[in-house]
Amino acid sequence: MTIDTNTLRSIQHLTANLQPELSLMRRELHQHPELSGQESNTSSYIAEKLQHLGLSVQSNVGGFGIIADWITDPSKPTVALRLDIDALPISETSDVPYRSKVHGVMHACGHDVHATVGVGTAAVLASLGKDLPGNVRFIYQPEEEEITGALRMIRAGALSKPVPAAIFGLHVAPIPVGQIAWTDDLFLAGFDHYLASLVPKENMRISPEQLDAIAQRCCRVILGLNRWTLPETWAEMQIFWELMQTGHPDLQHFIIYDASTDADDPLAWRGQFGIGIKAANAHLRRAAVGRIRASINAITLAHQTDYHLEPMGSLPDVRNDPDLVRCALPSLQQAVGKQNIIQLKGAFPFNCEDFAYYTKLIPGAMYWLGGANPKTRQYAMLHTPDFDVDEACLSVGVMAMSAILVETLQQNPLK
Repeated sequence: MTIDTNTLRSIQHLTANLQPELSLMRRELHQHPELSGQESNTSSYIAEKLQHLGLSVQSNVGGFGIIADWITDPSKPTVALRLDIDALPISETSDVPYRSKVHGVMHACGHDVHATVGVGTAAVLASLGKDLPGNVRFIYQPEEEEITGALRMIRAGALSKPVPAAIFGLHVAPIPVGQIAWTDDLFLAGFDHYLASLVPKENMRISPEQLDAIAQRCCRVILGLNRWTLPETWAEMQIFWELMQTGHPDLQHFIIYDASTDADDPLAWRGQFGIGIKAANAHLRRAAVGRIRASINAITLAHQTDYHLEPMGSLPDVRNDPDLVRCALPSLQQAVGKQNIIQLKGAFPFNCEDFAYYTKLIPGAMYWLGGANPKTRQYAMLHTPDFDVDEACLSVGVMAMSAILVETLQQNPLK
């Protein structure tokens, strides 16, 4: 299906008029970042914006989270949009007027953009009034960077009273501004974490320093198992995204290995190290554990040590619901231009998202929002000290999310 022409024109017109205000809001958030669990001022600022638009707002949900509802008719279905709001412990190096004013903290993952797109989308949909064919819940989530916020929000009622029929999200990406990338399968892999502990074999005397050295060697060997490494330059990143679009066979079966000792306090983990595994599916995660054990076995055998591998938690995959994505695709193409909609046949293997917890409970989908403009040296490279975006992505995100939410409410399966 496609959106009614008049509704689409309204979305585009309203969004265009919002662009100056969106830019101001994003810059305000960017200058005043707050770490996970500390998002008090950020939350208050956003809640005030949403209240001004006439939404029903609940604050301090699951910490500093917000649930904001735009209700046209309680008897009609509700869909949800999730936005994250926390920042990272990174010192910004960009020389821009809106650089972070908080020492050692910055929005290096685009959560300032996400939050702004959410308010812009709320403004557009509220302006549609009775033309909106249902209700929308905006979920502003803290603590995404700590992978703790989604579960806290869910436990606090983000997906109840009413239960949304579907949930959507977006994430800034290092692809050209104006583009939206989608997939109808794996969007981001989850992870499995383990703690490895080395101990001397019986009657062997090995110092703590020697155990640490063995642990560090194990980490190097495990990291050496990686077929893929995170691209570090704009050119490398564009090559990688092209591989995702073409569906490179190796990207259909990726495994990403991580291993490290405690860099912050090496003495706290004598002879211990953490291991992380991301993979394209559960079978590959299990295979990765076998490879890791084989690697550690070879090293510990040579150094007269034993080891224990203890599971320390996991995060599920973010897998987009194919029906949701396919149904919304025509309207998304209408909103931002068919030439700007990019299909991915492989997942980005290096990041994870606790959006996965929502999609374990209700149908959902997440999209990549292009934020990069190399001509202005705004590359949108995530988790880097010079992270920045072309703010034209704000209006693209608002148009895209507005179109997706309206189209999803129009679908017969939700009624």
